[in-house]
Amino acid sequence: IELSKEAAKEGMVLLKNENNVLPLAAGSKVALFGKGTFDYVKGGGGSGDVTVAYIRNLYEGLKLQKEKISIFEELCDYYRNDIKKQYAAGAVPGMTIEPDVPAELLSKAQAYTDTAIISICRYYEREMTEKSAELFKDGDFCLSVKEKEMIDTVKASFKNVIVILNVGGMVDTSWFAYDNQIQSALLALQGGMEGGLAAAELLVGC
Repeated sequence: IELSKEAAKEGMVLLKNENNVLPLAAGSKVALFGKGTFDYVKGGGGSGDVTVAYIRNLYEGLKLQKEKISIFEELCDYYRNDIKKQYAAGAVPGMTIEPDVPAELLSKAQAYTDTAIISICRYYEREMTEKSAELFKDGDFCLSVKEKEMIDTVKASFKNVIVILNVGGMVDTSWFAYDNQIQSALLALQGGMEGGLAAAELLVGC
């Protein structure tokens, strides 16, 4: 398990880091946005799937950094409950709908911190199924309409914006590469059972 985590960390790539936003300084407070915070995709499906004892998502990885950072928990509760409901209704990891950000939670998050972490995930099978066509009108290479809305909301509300890409194939990066409102981006790939912890450790400089 430890080797798996370290391999995942070594494979991740820091795509952007303006103003040295990363690694997060000790004592930082963060607000976590995006269904990918909990809707974590560990890796392949079908013949490429692997049975594991557990999967640690980004939130769980960041919670283990509690001596270095703190998290706005109320927003996490919202995303956790939403993903649980979608899974219970039959959704699979990476094929859930990005929920709207409640205005009240957004205001509380702004009062809590000036730093937001956005998580974007993708399903492990890239063929255009009926479900993926419904979720991703322009294909899953691009952001969905709901993802764009969430990202625009976060950019307009926080000074520091960090993007985590939990993806296993090519996706569009132009939306953050040329946007000064998004300072940092980490290509976290699909890092297996400890992928969320691997990404979290990199965010805090471990």
